[in-house]
Amino acid sequence: MIEGGLTFDAMVCASGSGGTHAGIVAGFHDTEMGVTGISTRQPKDHQTKHIHSLAQKTCQYILGDPTAELPEESVLVLDEYVGPGYSLPTEGMEEAVTMFGRLEGILLDPVYTGKAAAGLIDLVRKGHFAEGSNVLFLHTGGAPSLYHYQPIDMSENKKAEEKKCD
Repeated sequence: MIEGGLTFDAMVCASGSGGTHAGIVAGFHDTEMGVTGISTRQPKDHQTKHIHSLAQKTCQYILGDPTAELPEESVLVLDEYVGPGYSLPTEGMEEAVTMFGRLEGILLDPVYTGKAAAGLIDLVRKGHFAEGSNVLFLHTGGAPSLYHYQPIDMSENKKAEEKKCD
């Protein structure tokens, strides 16, 4: 529960190197909120084991109990949205980046939040979350890299415009 009585039934986040995803799993491990990590580079089995290990170590540290056990089922990783590989674009990512930008004014980077948002959109469309659920999407930043991945306009008109500026 968030201050003011707002509750979330689920959270969706990017799952890359694992620190953010594992920290969220550790922080919410004793709540009813499900956390879904959308992998941005690793296969599901590999990423699930990695996140579980990090989250369990985090729980043990926070609790001060080196024997504390985090249930393996507390980690959910989906790898259907990685596409051809890390930082490589997918149609779903391009749709998500465009949709969030046009409809909400929120910039997403194409590597992490773009693919995580593609997963969120697809999960909603597939009915993964119960109707009426409050689902929290974690935007971890990275919007400046959006411009790094923009195609370069090398048309003749662009070259002519650049000459005018000289």
